[in-house]
Amino acid sequence: MALYPLKFKPIVKPKVWGSESWLLSGYGEDQSIVANGMLRNNSLSEVLEIYMDELVGGAVYDRFGYLFPLLFKSIDAQDDLSVQVHPDDDFAAEDDELGKTEMWYVTHAENKAAIISGFNKNTNREEVRSLLAINRIADVLQRTEVTEGDVAFIPAGRVHALCKGVQVLEIQETSDITFRLYDYQRPGLDGQLRPLHVEQSLEVLDYAAVKQPLVQYEQPQNAAVNLINDVHFTSNLLAFDKPVGRNYAALDSFVVYLITQGETEVITEEGKETIRAGEVLLLPAVLNDIRLAPKSPTRLLEVYILPKNQ
Repeated sequence: MALYPLKFKPIVKPKVWGSESWLLSGYGEDQSIVANGMLRNNSLSEVLEIYMDELVGGAVYDRFGYLFPLLFKSIDAQDDLSVQVHPDDDFAAEDDELGKTEMWYVTHAENKAAIISGFNKNTNREEVRSLLAINRIADVLQRTEVTEGDVAFIPAGRVHALCKGVQVLEIQETSDITFRLYDYQRPGLDGQLRPLHVEQSLEVLDYAAVKQPLVQYEQPQNAAVNLINDVHFTSNLLAFDKPVGRNYAALDSFVVYLITQGETEVITEEGKETIRAGEVLLLPAVLNDIRLAPKSPTRLLEVYILPKNQ
């Protein structure tokens, strides 16, 4: 059976600070389920086991095997998230995991809502430890107000947090390793204080100041702009109000569309699917020529993985 664009059922996860939906996941038992076509009700891992490089591309399959390497989320921060950090691939490999480099695309932000990304000055392990002891870690955190369309890249090792009133789409490595550095002495959904991981955090933190927490970009109309070009993933933003074409023949990777605004028809040699704001679509690597026909002005994130040597 020929592969076609795949839609998925979201995995909803209630949180003490708000809600989180895993839009596309092949992590552990949190497997996204296909919602359309002949593969409906199969998990992402089951599809990958059958189609292998046809689904993800030869270079991606050689690198990750049966692990789908990226995880896509929608996050609604109705309260401040914990101040946290993720390890890199080398550190996480000790537990047979990937590290966690990620990016946020802001889909909504209340007035004065903010994110935390990095330190506002060069600091060190001893200073951070002492500030935690007196509940003043905020003194050295880089807090930045955000609005819809803002983009933040969070490499592994960077301290970060979403703050109250921000909604984002998150793209990350397939990992669920989070070290909580500080959590406002807040109980979890079970009424107990959530565990902190201070020593692990201090081990993996990047203590250098972050001077520009947001990605600077200008969005052309009916074209794509590159946001992130990293070894872990490439992310582009497309804005269009008339049909546009995309060709992935030279890519050797799956492509994921995340719709941030509007509604569009995605037309391929194997059929067509309509996707709307908040939905995700996985284009198998064997699909090359794509036509996007908007039903309303549309913005979408286009995500794929380039070979390590590019």
